Amino acid sequence: MKIGHLIFNKLLPNLISLFGISKDTWKFKKINIFFQSILMFPLKRVRGIRRTPYFVEKQYDDISGFYIKDNYYNNKERFSVVDGQIKKISTVDNMKFIRNEIREILSEYKFNNILEVGAGELTTLEDIFAFKRGEINCYGIDLSLNRLAHGIHEFKKRHSKIPYVAKANAIKLPFGDNSFDLVITRHTLEQMPKIFKFSIDEILRVSKKHVIFFEPSFELGSVTQKLKMLNSDYVRGIPKYLTTKTFLTVNEAYLMKNSANPLNHTACTKIQIKNEVDINSDKKDIPFVCPNSKEILQVHKDFLYAQSSEVAYPIINGIPILDESNSFKLSKIS
Repeated sequence: MKIGHLIFNKLLPNLISLFGISKDTWKFKKINIFFQSILMFPLKRVRGIRRTPYFVEKQYDDISGFYIKDNYYNNKERFSVVDGQIKKISTVDNMKFIRNEIREILSEYKFNNILEVGAGELTTLEDIFAFKRGEINCYGIDLSLNRLAHGIHEFKKRHSKIPYVAKANAIKLPFGDNSFDLVITRHTLEQMPKIFKFSIDEILRVSKKHVIFFEPSFELGSVTQKLKMLNSDYVRGIPKYLTTKTFLTVNEAYLMKNSANPLNHTACTKIQIKNEVDINSDKKDIPFVCPNSKEILQVHKDFLYAQSSEVAYPIINGIPILDESNSFKLSKIS
């Protein structure tokens, strides 16, 4: 038995129980995570363990389908934030509360199209599409091809129209400037402790007017949440970075009433771009562009093509792979 398993799964829980705290309570879980984080955070830093795009992609590839089960099918109970209170509730019911709160927030906005950066298994986009009665165009990108494939499969069960998705990196979005009426993230920037600024810059570039971050907040979180986020190497510093952008206004930033994990409590940050582009545009499809040159990609049977740079991006199961590391030089043959 590894010493870490012995300490965190045997010794520490037994020590907490000695103080009369039941293992089936939120208090026990919170104290346990508090001490785990204090012990593990410095060890991870000494060993140089950091959250990288490669780590995130592999991690989510391995658990593809998990979020769909939590949203629609599982009745596994967990401690969650429900209407501002910590309660034990099924994952399906908890996600209904979360989706309903997101609906309330989005009811304040007018938009014909939406991009979710870090769309995962499309559970958030699916509910927004249903909320808008299919009258909007939905777009999504994610590092994980597997998660997008699972999401498209589930989306097709519920709707005849599916979103436009691509495997792409959030720091090089495959869309032109001022493309979207609304851009959102949901627990996406949290995975980018070192590169979140590049992603925010890209999100602001492709947005016409509105951006909403549904992200855990280090700044608004409790002491235990701060420790957990440090231990998990989650992002911090988003509010400070947004203050450097003179062309936008942060209208609100607050902890949401509903969240899946009380120690990864989601905050809602509403951003408005001052030099906005008119959102009363038509509903034409927004083309994919080369993530490097930003030229509109030509559509071929099994790949997309950047003509000026002679770069091809493959399509797998209908999903474009718009990631530089998976692109190919394809010269014209006369």
